Amino acid sequence: MRRTIAASAIIARRILLQRVRDRSALIFAVLTPLGLALAFSVLIPNDFQSFHTRFVIVDDDRGPAASRLVDDAFAAVAAAGAAQVDRIATEAEARDILDAGGAGAMVVIPAGFSEAISSGTPTQIVLAGGQFPSSFEVARAVVTRFASEAGAAQLLIATATASGDPDPARVQAAVEAIAQPAPVTAAEDQTPARQAGRATFYAAAMAIMFVFFATQYGALAIHADRQGGTLTRLLAAPISPGAILMGASLASLALGLTAMTVLILGSSILVHASWGSPPLVAALVFTGVIAATGISMVVATFARTPQQAGAVNAMVALSLAAIGGVFLPLSQAPASIVTLSQITPHAWFLRGIDTLADASAGPSDILPSLLVLTGMGIALGAVGLARARRALVTP
Repeated sequence: MRRTIAASAIIARRILLQRVRDRSALIFAVLTPLGLALAFSVLIPNDFQSFHTRFVIVDDDRGPAASRLVDDAFAAVAAAGAAQVDRIATEAEARDILDAGGAGAMVVIPAGFSEAISSGTPTQIVLAGGQFPSSFEVARAVVTRFASEAGAAQLLIATATASGDPDPARVQAAVEAIAQPAPVTAAEDQTPARQAGRATFYAAAMAIMFVFFATQYGALAIHADRQGGTLTRLLAAPISPGAILMGASLASLALGLTAMTVLILGSSILVHASWGSPPLVAALVFTGVIAATGISMVVATFARTPQQAGAVNAMVALSLAAIGGVFLPLSQAPASIVTLSQITPHAWFLRGIDTLADASAGPSDILPSLLVLTGMGIALGAVGLARARRALVTP
């Protein structure tokens, strides 16, 4: 047993030294995913949940109803961090800002707006959108909701003044009722967000995708040794096929862990990616590398040359990445893709990363990801090792 472990360590060391000398492998397995993660993180804001726009409002009325629309309705959107609300003196100035792309929507409150609301007279708010349709829809939703409340107020006043000689006390009571808070409010109980920021997401996505290219080198080394005649000499020596396979697997694990560690440290320093608790991240990374190693090992056994193995592994890695939510978050994917993604290690790894975005997340929260990734790696790795062992002992 000791001899087998020692031989495996020697073989793993030889493969690792070959990879270190092969600069293209280091560039492809470490620098390329890090560069892509940085590029995605710089180009896209670091928060999936962030929506921020600017509304320019022209208040030509300056009455109580207009103030309620601006200071209550639109202020609530601003307080939520979704918009910047600016009052502009004239409609012409506001439209210039809108046309220049400096705002998402323009709202013009006409003179006499408050008086029309209080008297039950129809009135109109001018709402204009610019280059950002989603911003216009948010502004329209705010105005529409306010219009519904104003319509209810006007109906209340109209009811109070329905008789030919309205009672001033009833009208005053209706006006006071309008000013009261809404009779029904929502009690908000929001679950803490468990979704990584964009810098973290793309760093994790590139890590789990490109780790397949790092872990493939153990299996590729066996093909290269067979092609170069080194494998025959190894088998002729007092080295068992199991030691050769174990050494290749250890090299794959070491390369995968190195690639992911470099990416995690680099993205944390350069773009402030927030991965979560280091011990939990380490556990997630280790199981992700195990899954990638197992898949790479079984894929490589279906090829006869290093070139074929590398090409097949690349196709499998990219296909699983596309299904597993690497290029597009699964929260934005169709339901069919979300269901299919459960067969990929990418989806489970990214699910664990999203979970760790919650500072209160513990080991039990990422346990499903850890179990699935480990199970994938062990099951597929066992199949790959069995096939590879059979190939080694077969003349």
